[in-house]
Amino acid sequence: MGLLDSEIGKRRLLSVEIPAIERYNVGRDPAFRIQVTRMGGSLLLRYRLKPGHNIFQIETRLPSSYPTVPPETRVVTPLKHCPHLLEGQTLCLWRQGSTRDTSRWDPAKFTSVFAVLAAWRWLACYEVWHVSGEWPLPEAK
Repeated sequence: MGLLDSEIGKRRLLSVEIPAIERYNVGRDPAFRIQVTRMGGSLLLRYRLKPGHNIFQIETRLPSSYPTVPPETRVVTPLKHCPHLLEGQTLCLWRQGSTRDTSRWDPAKFTSVFAVLAAWRWLACYEVWHVSGEWPLPEAK
């Protein structure tokens, strides 16, 4: 049972996720609002971010096992490969291969909008790295 198939998942969408996305979108330029579409058993959030000089097209997928499993965020805009970029231009936002106890993703505290903000922070670091060659934040351990 997933986010879109179970009553618990549907309640989370209606009571937590959709209101958080609506609050995020208030007052934003339409080009930078989160657009939500269904993709099989997942939801796909599409949006643009501009952390510095560049505008990036982003997709965050909420898998059917969300929120237990963290969202997956990838940059659609072509990027120069860096140490914190995974296959398919997926951003390294959470500890890869971690258990639920050791992951930085906490489904009790975070919504999909947290993943959007984490992507903004990652892209800001990417822009600094692109100029300086130094990633400005410590590695996830």
